[in-house]
Amino acid sequence: MLFPLTSDDLTSVLPPEQVVRTDWSAAAEVIAAPDAVAFLSEVGVPWCSGVFHLGSSLAPTSTPDRLVSERGSLPMVIDTPFGELGSLGGLQYVLVYVRRSDGVVFATSENSDEGYERIHSDVSSLSKLLLLIESKAPDPDLPYAEALPLYARAAAEIEAEISAVDPAPFADPDGFWTDFLDSFGGGIYPRKPR
Repeated sequence: MLFPLTSDDLTSVLPPEQVVRTDWSAAAEVIAAPDAVAFLSEVGVPWCSGVFHLGSSLAPTSTPDRLVSERGSLPMVIDTPFGELGSLGGLQYVLVYVRRSDGVVFATSENSDEGYERIHSDVSSLSKLLLLIESKAPDPDLPYAEALPLYARAAAEIEAEISAVDPAPFADPDGFWTDFLDSFGGGIYPRKPR
């Protein structure tokens, strides 16, 4: 994994109920890449104020409904020009997939004709980026005028920290994370109280 995160790293910033983990056996069938399955079931991914939702078929039964994505009857594994991709869940308005052979993370919109965008080199990068968004976002009780420069600074810090290890999230100037951080830097996605 690119980022050596542990479950303690996530729960030191977030309440444990805001860290989403997969069911190991379900993830092994859908995601397949052993390192990705282990990371997703043991460490997890931050829910990040609702930015990420785990696919319902991968969620253990104890997972709160608000952390889970119900996307209808989408196939769990799809064949693409990038290889077989296993459905992980959703990031805002895009579907998130993990390449079964190596754990690379892709995104596509549900009704997209544009194809798939590589958004992370592995699942630890996805988890780290969401953790940084959650941990660097200003206090949601701050007035907008005070919070705005803090959001802009946080966006720049997040991009620099992630890009130093994984250039994939910001490789496309019109990509998902570039657009998200532009909006985040403008204070559009405030952090929910923890």
